[in-house]
Amino acid sequence: MRFPRWWRLSGVIAFMAMLAAPALPGAAGSRVLAHAQLIASSPGAGAIVAESPAELRLIFSEVLEAQVTSLDVVAQDGTSILRAAGEIDPEDPYALVVVAPKLADGIYSLTWRTLSTVDGHTAEGSFTFGVGAGQEAPPQAAGGGMTHTETDAIGVIGRWLTYLGLLLALGVAVFHRVVIREGFLPMRLIRLLAAGMAISAAATMAVAVASGLEAGSVPDYLLGTRNGGLQLARATVAALGAGVLLVAPARLSGLVAAASGLVGIILLIVSGHAAALPGPGPVIGGVVHVAGAAVWIGGLAGLMALILRPSLLTSQVRPLLRTYVPRFSALALVSIGLVGLTGVYSAWLQTGTLVTVETEFGRTLLMKSALAAGAFAMGGLNYLDGGRMLALLNGFRTRLTVESMAAIAVLVMTAALATTPPVEDVRGVAIQPIPDAFGEVTPGMSMEIMPGRPGVNRVVVTTTEAMAAAPAFELSLDRLDEGSTTRVPLTHVGMEGTDHSTMSMESEDGMVDWFADAVVLPAGSQWDTSVRILALDDTELSRQRFAFTLSDDGIDDGRITTLLNPAVAIALVLVLGGALGLGLGLGGMALPRCEALASRLALVGGGVTAVVLGLVIGLGQLTT
Repeated sequence: MRFPRWWRLSGVIAFMAMLAAPALPGAAGSRVLAHAQLIASSPGAGAIVAESPAELRLIFSEVLEAQVTSLDVVAQDGTSILRAAGEIDPEDPYALVVVAPKLADGIYSLTWRTLSTVDGHTAEGSFTFGVGAGQEAPPQAAGGGMTHTETDAIGVIGRWLTYLGLLLALGVAVFHRVVIREGFLPMRLIRLLAAGMAISAAATMAVAVASGLEAGSVPDYLLGTRNGGLQLARATVAALGAGVLLVAPARLSGLVAAASGLVGIILLIVSGHAAALPGPGPVIGGVVHVAGAAVWIGGLAGLMALILRPSLLTSQVRPLLRTYVPRFSALALVSIGLVGLTGVYSAWLQTGTLVTVETEFGRTLLMKSALAAGAFAMGGLNYLDGGRMLALLNGFRTRLTVESMAAIAVLVMTAALATTPPVEDVRGVAIQPIPDAFGEVTPGMSMEIMPGRPGVNRVVVTTTEAMAAAPAFELSLDRLDEGSTTRVPLTHVGMEGTDHSTMSMESEDGMVDWFADAVVLPAGSQWDTSVRILALDDTELSRQRFAFTLSDDGIDDGRITTLLNPAVAIALVLVLGGALGLGLGLGGMALPRCEALASRLALVGGGVTAVVLGLVIGLGQLTT
């Protein structure tokens, strides 16, 4: 039996994805840091408290689900004191609490496990603390020994199939309406899109079931957690879209496919990394990014169909590509522009930098960007050709195939990014240093507060390695609204109970982090904080002041803020570029080498989207 060429091509693409998946971060069983990371605790890691604490309180970087989120406490001799204990604080969804644990004097190891509300991934970690005077807690493992749900090839392929079905449903429907313009979707194409959405639904449920097994109970995960509910809703939307496509009137088929794909994409974004970031900008930007990619990828699929199986899209036996390519080029230029801008915006928000090779997420993102750039380069040549098959640019079909393959690989990388933590260290709220009487600040010293909300916090002070050779560091917390002062020693991970002046401290970036854990900062409090560098006899050698205030929502005055960042620049480009595109589209202007009507549709649609997104991002930067 000889399979059609398009079927053989799809098999090659699937095989490439299966080959690529095991090489992705975490797919070979490596362990990476968690999405819901522990950022503060009371008692703190390595702390010694005089008596049994009134509560054990753990603060995490993301909102927690009740499923799986708990802690164990084990004594130094291995006796289990608490097992699967703790409840999420109803007034603080980031906090896991055990009230009145009743601990005798001794050293204890606390192991926690969480289920993130944002992405549904499990994580675990541990630290030690002591109860009773004279106890000495052992050094802590760097990063708290945190581990995260492992990514495997099946999980990556499942997410890839989820993306592919939804993106093709939206992209091919748009391509047929704007580029083909021949009545309604042909029945063969409807069946293929329905099959794609059915596969997307099945893949989504497979990933959801795997997450439920990881969490301990599939029904509880699907019906009792935010992420499980979103996955169930996404699978339902895709399955219903597939069913309705097959029975709906032909005149509604394009609308059903596009709507199903778009709703599925929205549900996909609100269950990913963007949902963990404040404000609507990250989520809206993510939806625009994926929807723009859908228009591009759906268009590539449409052009491939015109070459391999024209009857899937048009009644013409030999369609002229010089008619259709200029139409698609208008869509591609606008959608790729939006994809690029929103991609940079998302990368900066999630990693704090535009380019990094220091994390698995950063390396995967660079691979994805390189593949996308290669695909866009091939698309650029096809854009110049315009479907005319110029001798100078011979090989349209080959270039289109390479561009399509690269696009599929980009989706594989996107699936891997969905399960990879964007950062390996949680960033806190950076506090502005206060200059001394001479207008100077201590060079090489900075301070962050995590999470920077009322309640238990961790204060992290970063210094140079040369400065860290001083005998002792101390944090002096002066509460101005009450007139009280608290002094807390600053320690380094792995140094608890050790004379740090004799230790060799090496770091890759030449900086050392010191911390004060279990620092309670009430709402409405005002603080004048000093980092004091002390001699062996407690004589103060130098100090650096930091001041801040806390509202009910977090740190207000004192945080380092700047409007000169990539997000603001991208917001300006979106607003100005979108307004220009909207004006040109309404004025009847055509993009170079593009058909006039398709240009107007792309410019108006893309312009409105860009202006709205730019305003949302800009307002978000002003209010954070």
